[in-house]
Amino acid sequence: MARPNAKSILTILLLLSCIVSAVILAAVPAYTPSKIGLDEDLDSIISRNFEDHFIPKKNIRKFTIEVDTTFTRSVYRVKVPSAFSKTMFHFDLHQSLFEYDISTPARVLFPQRDMNIYIVDKGTIRSTIRLLTDEPIMEE
Repeated sequence: MARPNAKSILTILLLLSCIVSAVILAAVPAYTPSKIGLDEDLDSIISRNFEDHFIPKKNIRKFTIEVDTTFTRSVYRVKVPSAFSKTMFHFDLHQSLFEYDISTPARVLFPQRDMNIYIVDKGTIRSTIRLLTDEPIMEE
């Protein structure tokens, strides 16, 4: 009885691993991001992030800008203390919106240390969050 050589065994194992990989690839569902339908849903996610970071409502001002006759954009002006971690807020907001396939690019303005976060959905800026550093008043 002939004994199979090492090349035959490796070929069979390679074929089996390819078949298993194809089955796993076919069984995994495709990634489909969740959808945010209304601006109220986006506003509630943003508001929840403000609450999670203990930003008082009195420090938040919301404006609506009319871009054209069919589209408006929300702009949040938020005063935060100088010790507030804008980067952590940005990261947490990004994590909250990631499942909806919404990106959150940001820009830091110097020397004020303010941060503008843009909520971008399919290439359209839907909202802007301006984190403004509220400098403590120095006593003489």
